[in-house]
Amino acid sequence: MRRETLNGKESMTLTKLAAASCVEQMKALRCRLRLRAHERLTEVFKAADHVPFDDDARIIFFSDCHRGDNSRSDAFARNEGLFLQALGHYYRHGFTYVEVGDGDELWQNRRFGAVREAHGRTFDLLHRFNRERRLHLLLGNHDIQGNSRHRMEKDGIPVHESLILQHTTSDQRIFVVHGHQADFKSDYLYRLARTATRHVWRHLQNLGLGDGPSKENEGHNRGKIRRQISEWVAEHAQTVVCGHTHTPAFPREGEPPYFNTGSCVYDDYITGLEIQNGKIALIKWSQVGMQVERTLLTAPRSLRLVA
Repeated sequence: MRRETLNGKESMTLTKLAAASCVEQMKALRCRLRLRAHERLTEVFKAADHVPFDDDARIIFFSDCHRGDNSRSDAFARNEGLFLQALGHYYRHGFTYVEVGDGDELWQNRRFGAVREAHGRTFDLLHRFNRERRLHLLLGNHDIQGNSRHRMEKDGIPVHESLILQHTTSDQRIFVVHGHQADFKSDYLYRLARTATRHVWRHLQNLGLGDGPSKENEGHNRGKIRRQISEWVAEHAQTVVCGHTHTPAFPREGEPPYFNTGSCVYDDYITGLEIQNGKIALIKWSQVGMQVERTLLTAPRSLRLVA
């Protein structure tokens, strides 16, 4: 029986063809994922409630608190005092609070009641905002319970997937959304990711292993999510405020108006976005010894120069 063999040149040609095929397949996959991310963002944008605001409005955006059950895996617990001082400041000064998703860690914790019990002071303050109609809670991937991907309630407070702030005179719109809609793993594969987080990752954290939600979107994945949202922003000429990546973002002049709040889970500081006097700024609250400090990370920029 004769066995056909390839010479070195033929073998190299086939290897190159196979490699080229793999490259094309990867390009096609990235294209499909990009298209899906854009479709999800458009879907959520079209379904968003519109909330009017004007140049006198005061709004604070925080996201990614990941409130847990006060166990070792609770990334929010160490910053709760700092968070309460910051949010208390905004309450006293008449701000509306928009929580841009992942307020609670419901992938690790099956029962919302355990989170509510662990962070009663925080929820008491949220209810004070809500009673004065100064609260909007948005849904992030870690807020999802069961199959409630688009709306739910937390302690009687409604939670929606997105909102649009619409200026009463200029008609400018600011689309506020968590951002996991541009992350295939966290959106489409959320059941699988939630199961792994709840039954594996949580236990590793409680043993002192792993970094928790603060590290889940490190490196390349963070950059990919930002690029996909920024591309959508540029294509639709639409300002976006989001979270999810835990990386603060404030566009330079000429860049697509993609803003990111950052998070509330890193040791001794939290970041967010403020709107007041018709301007937007990136801010940081830090615990420095016994003192709490508020720092402007960017100069306030007129919203009219953003869109």
